[in-house]
Amino acid sequence: MDQKEILLKFLNVVKSKRCDKQENIAGEFLRLKRQSTKFRNDKIYLSSSADKQENVKKNRYKDIVPFDHSRVKLSLIISDNDSDYINGNFIKGVYGPQAYIATQGPLPHTVMDFWRMLWEYNVSVIIMACREFEMGRKKCERYWAYSGEDPCHYGPFSVTCEKETNKSEYIVRILKVQFQSMCRTVHQLHYMNWADHDVPSSIDPILDMITDMRLLQHHDDIPICIHCSAGCGRTGVICAIDYTWKLLKDGIIPENFHVYNLIQEMRTQRPSIVQTKVIAGGLHSSSSRPTCPSPSFWFYQWINLLSLRCTPRLHPQPLHILIYLLTLRCGVNCHAFLKNNKCVKLK
Repeated sequence: MDQKEILLKFLNVVKSKRCDKQENIAGEFLRLKRQSTKFRNDKIYLSSSADKQENVKKNRYKDIVPFDHSRVKLSLIISDNDSDYINGNFIKGVYGPQAYIATQGPLPHTVMDFWRMLWEYNVSVIIMACREFEMGRKKCERYWAYSGEDPCHYGPFSVTCEKETNKSEYIVRILKVQFQSMCRTVHQLHYMNWADHDVPSSIDPILDMITDMRLLQHHDDIPICIHCSAGCGRTGVICAIDYTWKLLKDGIIPENFHVYNLIQEMRTQRPSIVQTKVIAGGLHSSSSRPTCPSPSFWFYQWINLLSLRCTPRLHPQPLHILIYLLTLRCGVNCHAFLKNNKCVKLK
């Protein structure tokens, strides 16, 4: 089955799920939630390190802790109080087993651990998908410096902001990090308008940010650090979008591709990846969008729109996908378009 047929098959599945109240997208997320409960109750994936007394205080939320088998282990020891524990997991990418580090927003007493992790694993790109404060609550301890201010010190790490660029919905910071006699550059992309347990107001800025992320680092050789507050909801969506986008851009979507299976697999690596609340009423029909769309609905829409950013500048192959998904955004019958347009040739 070629890429054209796979894409058509996938869109037909999404369309049918918007019609079927029994097998809709929100229903799939309920099944994912039940699966996560089973993992926890049956202790299929242990979190024994997170449960140790000395590590419990390092977890921002008691129900979001890393699985032992995929947790990020720290070997860079700076003080006698340091351990190998941090609340973070490796997430597999298309080409690498450690493409992403999904982690929580640091706590006041884990900021140095956060920088130990970034330094040890040579992380050069950070995606932050939350604000420092949300709804009056502290969601992430500040681990970066602002442009024009003195360096911030986190134990032996000195962090300076060399440049800050405001891109409306998100901010790009170029951080210089000094440890001992070494200095590295780290880019932080900080998305500002995505409330916890909610959806962002627009799809485009998310795709813009991921485009910038991949311009800074196109490979999976070293992990990209992605975090929100808990390191599962917004974090998981970004991981899954980037993963799917890479499949689209490289023209390697597997024949049996399904977003549900992707998230199911990611949830075996970190609990509650793509965490979501299910909006009452779900998805009503294929002819109209729900009045109050759930995060799961928007996630599937993102998957359908990802290749709008597959420009020739990034990758010349998927021009067909760009045309195809442009028809989606413009409300054209894309299935008829693909079948009738003889000049669209798919790999």
